[in-house]
Amino acid sequence: MDVKQMMTARIESGTPEGDALGFSEDLFSGWLEMEADNRLILHYIISRYKNEGNTQFLIRHWLNKGYDVRVVMPRPIMQHILEKFHFMSTFARFPDHYEGAVEVWYNPCFSQCGDHICHKGRTQVSVESAQSTSG
Repeated sequence: MDVKQMMTARIESGTPEGDALGFSEDLFSGWLEMEADNRLILHYIISRYKNEGNTQFLIRHWLNKGYDVRVVMPRPIMQHILEKFHFMSTFARFPDHYEGAVEVWYNPCFSQCGDHICHKGRTQVSVESAQSTSG
């Protein structure tokens, strides 16, 4: 086992670690990985309550907490949510989980700026308007 594998923890919804991240079983089903460098890699998520904004709130919560959020192979509805936060697509390898390179969406420059979400000088997104949008 290499050092990177030792520093990565699998977290499932409904576990104490998942609950601490807001990834609670009453709202979500799925799993993610947390890496030692404050990175969350979301591999799979299902919202138990569609179109209530829970997934969007969760992603925004993680970003506001300073996590480097990555989403593996997001479906179109998740891509729509990620685009609101200026995520971009790239490819990465996760040899323990997938064969070959897979699509991963990320936003390394995301931060909370008062009551707005900022992205390297781009148009700010009001936190209030982001909360009112479903996802």
